[in-house]
Amino acid sequence: MKVIAHRGGAGLGGVENTMDAFVNAIKLGVDMVEFDVRRTKDNALIVIHDSEIDGRKISDMTFDEIQEVAGRKGFAVPTFIDVIKLCHGKVFMDIEIKETGYEKRVVRILHKYLDYDEYSVKSFYDVTPYRIKMLDNKITVGLLLGRDDADFRMRYNEIFPMRRLRACRADFVCPYPLLMLFSFTRRMNYYGYPVYVWTVNNELVMRYFLSFTRVAGLITDRPDRLKELISKSKKGARPHRFPV
Repeated sequence: MKVIAHRGGAGLGGVENTMDAFVNAIKLGVDMVEFDVRRTKDNALIVIHDSEIDGRKISDMTFDEIQEVAGRKGFAVPTFIDVIKLCHGKVFMDIEIKETGYEKRVVRILHKYLDYDEYSVKSFYDVTPYRIKMLDNKITVGLLLGRDDADFRMRYNEIFPMRRLRACRADFVCPYPLLMLFSFTRRMNYYGYPVYVWTVNNELVMRYFLSFTRVAGLITDRPDRLKELISKSKKGARPHRFPV
């Protein structure tokens, strides 16, 4: 099972999605670091999760304005290029594109700085993996499932996502744990889709997923704890059954 540090390991201390966070995750020896990419008003691609900072939309602010606000809060927002340069050759990158419309630029940057086996790209928006595959079908892409604003129909299509996965040309799927009903992992694996679950922070839930080798990886704020549990399970500790 792959240990994937969510936003660089948000629960390790420090500020998520910062250069320090990624350095800490690399030192810990995680299998992947996960991070979020957004575009600013002046077209800078930056690594930040929230759509707003200090009550203002990221898309309505320049990079310098964002850095000024972040600086007052005691941290710096890295650019997309900063992060991939840092992680290049050190750790696999699980890149989430938070909006649509700049897929072509992302692909150009990936081509310039990275090899195909160093990263994957995913999104909640079906159009993003589709566009990236159209630009370069060698890039590994995935679909995130578990949107907060999902209505009944969308939620149904998250629990049974095969049509969407095929249409957007996804190579893997990232569900929220509560969507994994009706033998979800078995169904996905049958059709060749690795399953990476987000965001798993509860130790009991970690233990539950560790008992199912068909889950390819867990995205977590506490990669340190997950690594400890995996190490114990390899030494013969009995996996915990959690009634999901």
